[in-house]
Amino acid sequence: MFFPLLKIQDFDGFLDLTFQGPNNWENRDKTQKILHLIWSADGQWNSKVIETINYGQGFRLMTDEVGQDQMQNGLAFVYPSNVQLPAILKALPSEPTWVGDVPAWRATAGLMNKHAQVSYQAEVDPLPNKASMLTFHPFIQFGDVINYLLVLNLRKDPLVETSTLEIYNSYTKEFIDSTSIKSNSLTLIPLDKYGFKPTDLPLFVSNNLAGIPFGFGVHKSGKMLSLEHTHPPASFALFGDRRKVQSQIKSSWMSSLGGTK
Repeated sequence: MFFPLLKIQDFDGFLDLTFQGPNNWENRDKTQKILHLIWSADGQWNSKVIETINYGQGFRLMTDEVGQDQMQNGLAFVYPSNVQLPAILKALPSEPTWVGDVPAWRATAGLMNKHAQVSYQAEVDPLPNKASMLTFHPFIQFGDVINYLLVLNLRKDPLVETSTLEIYNSYTKEFIDSTSIKSNSLTLIPLDKYGFKPTDLPLFVSNNLAGIPFGFGVHKSGKMLSLEHTHPPASFALFGDRRKVQSQIKSSWMSSLGGTK
């Protein structure tokens, strides 16, 4: 499990992490852990030790404490380990140091400016190299708010590759535009240029790159920030095979969008 540190434009990122399990029946290991910063650069995973943490302690990392080269993709990750990792990694570590299911073990990741800050409960597991994404975006705000879509991607391989993200009107299935998103990165996409109305529900589709999508809103004064991530369609399924449900929902929508460009 990896905990993301975010950076976009003029907004600094922060990550708050506590060595305290989300429940008292999992993760009973209370031995000291080594916190590593991991980032992709020059086609490889890089790591460095940033701190050790003992049970019950908290830790905060800010992007202004991290080099620009380490945040060049808008994204780096903190990984707790029992052993020190090498500076260059052939693959992401898979040692299950902290694992929790009910609920998941999470940190607090966010963005801030001089006026405000916003955060979400954050943890990331690597996504498959060959995967797709389909998400509806109900978080567009109106008035004096600037709207963005953020797409966070982490894969096991260290490559930063560009994929296409298509934008549709979910009601009419009309193709609106296409833009780029990147693997192992945090991609920022401005939305206000599309002139969405309060009755619109934009649909974003990527056929070959999965990611975690967020609605990011910034008041023009800078004194209000909002950050909300959408959930995959299968998260609303209570019973049965969620992966199968996810596949069926995606296939149904993607086939209905064919030929609308």
